[in-house]
Amino acid sequence: MIKKSVFLVAIFSLVLSVGAAREKCRSGVYLSDGRCVGTVQKERTLRRDGKGSALPASPSISLLPVRAYIRTTDIPPPGFGAYGVVTFQSTATDANAAKLKMVCRAFVATFPKNHQIPDSVRLEDRMITLWPIFHVADPAVAADDCDFVTSDYDLGAAALAMRDARLQGAEFEGEGPYLVGWSPSDSRGRKDKLVLVVDMSAANDQIAIDRLFLFWKQKIIDDPDAWRGGFSLERLRVSIKDFADKYGQDMLDAIKLVSVK
Repeated sequence: MIKKSVFLVAIFSLVLSVGAAREKCRSGVYLSDGRCVGTVQKERTLRRDGKGSALPASPSISLLPVRAYIRTTDIPPPGFGAYGVVTFQSTATDANAAKLKMVCRAFVATFPKNHQIPDSVRLEDRMITLWPIFHVADPAVAADDCDFVTSDYDLGAAALAMRDARLQGAEFEGEGPYLVGWSPSDSRGRKDKLVLVVDMSAANDQIAIDRLFLFWKQKIIDDPDAWRGGFSLERLRVSIKDFADKYGQDMLDAIKLVSVK
């Protein structure tokens, strides 16, 4: 009887500890690997600093491009230097499924997973590109199964991203998909701030889609002055022109930086 009581107490303690862990995670962002980022990592940064305040992002350090699958309710993820959302006009159909899978393959090939980056790289020094889905904990997500994450895509996140970008002057007249980005994260939907939109409507092969993701990764993120404290219109215009000179007018037509003011 005593052994049975001890066993029951142990099980009860385990349940409580798991529940506490889940409760702590609710203030962070739950990604596909089952980790919480954002609030949790920020707490670790505070402890390393030892002064009770977060370390400021260094203006001389390039933002590290990373990716993650995420629930719509966890957008925007807290603490990141900037973020973007892969934005669909519609869920997968017989007509667009092949293209959406090409977009997924470019997403997977272009960026490392956020959870693979060591804690020494602060969230403030990362630009995260998000793929919104419903079932972030499914094993197919961890395996980057493009068939699954394309069919599991959460169109609600896309609708919200386009709504807020339209408030800033963006237009979404093509079939997409789009990459929609904000820097800093709290600039989303603000009419006095810039929003970056990469339109993949005219990109119908893997090479063209890969190049647009390459622009997103290299020509913007690798230039700290283009992102820190918000988009720099002048520097991004130069980056867009340089990229178009190399890859053609289609690239120039696909990339827009807009604001109401």
